[in-house]
Amino acid sequence: MSLRSVWTIQAEAAYSALLVYLELEWGTMVADAFEPDIAYTIALLEVFPDADVMERHTEQLRSIPVARQVRLFYRHTDKMVIVLEFIDTRSARFQDMR
Repeated sequence: MSLRSVWTIQAEAAYSALLVYLELEWGTMVADAFEPDIAYTIALLEVFPDADVMERHTEQLRSIPVARQVRLFYRHTDKMVIVLEFIDTRSARFQDMR
């Protein structure tokens, strides 16, 4: 059974910010190459919603690496995968979560 995915406003904003950052710092080719990684990861979660790491803060918060420096945070129900946020693992925000 395949779930459907929905994105929060925060996830959409973080995704857009990541694409802008990648394009400014590394160029259009790198930013364009990142988009299929996101699509693949979300498609994977729609089929295998437990293919992840459960965060220790709560049993409902899960994360999965999308790229070496980016983790996708999400929750899932019986019907959907809720994409919550994308966080750069080098950021202070991520380090505070650990």
